[in-house]
Amino acid sequence: MFLSRELVPVAITTISLAIALPAEAITFQLDWTGQTLGYTVEGSFSYDETLVPADGIIRTENLDNFDVAFFTPEGVLIEAFPDNHITTDGFNFNFDTTTGEILQTGLWDTPSGINIGGVRGEDLNFFSVPNPKGDLFTDSTPSPHVHLTDWGEEYPELPVGFTRGARPHLDIAFFTRTQAEVLADPEADNTLGQKLTATQVPEPTTGLLGLGLLSVTFIRRRATKIG
Repeated sequence: MFLSRELVPVAITTISLAIALPAEAITFQLDWTGQTLGYTVEGSFSYDETLVPADGIIRTENLDNFDVAFFTPEGVLIEAFPDNHITTDGFNFNFDTTTGEILQTGLWDTPSGINIGGVRGEDLNFFSVPNPKGDLFTDSTPSPHVHLTDWGEEYPELPVGFTRGARPHLDIAFFTRTQAEVLADPEADNTLGQKLTATQVPEPTTGLLGLGLLSVTFIRRRATKIG
């Protein structure tokens, strides 16, 4: 069952307000919109900016917090995953602090890939694939992309936006292919698929920031934009 937009802020706050960030924490907001139907991913993550590894890459073990939620094209919450880096087996997240980019062009379980949400192969899950040989297309150009997939068919009422390939996905984004190419429809959109992005959140005036408060901010923003 989906939560209505009106209930989302309360639900996320209840889950997350118990978390307080240390003074050295730096927080980023997550955002992604699918290429075919417009499903969205929103969330936030934080890490201690005084403990960044020498290579500048924040990986799963360096995270202080990581919350993510998936929404329908209409902005209704499908499912939220608080403390995703702790609670989900196979979680994989890599953030380049130098470029400000989330690494997501590699295979889901590699240092350049991503795997968040539920367990891949079982639950509602967001993951990456490099497609080094240009699978699904007529040329050999690599086509790295991400999927939002309801592996366990927990939400059969949700519309499916991508059916080419081995299995259907709720939505997808090919970083080097247009929507027209992805859907094999010359009348479709000509923009490229969007990567999951990270936007730094301004530091609060106090030393404590509940991630629930942050979640309320971006989910309310989304509800206002769609409503």
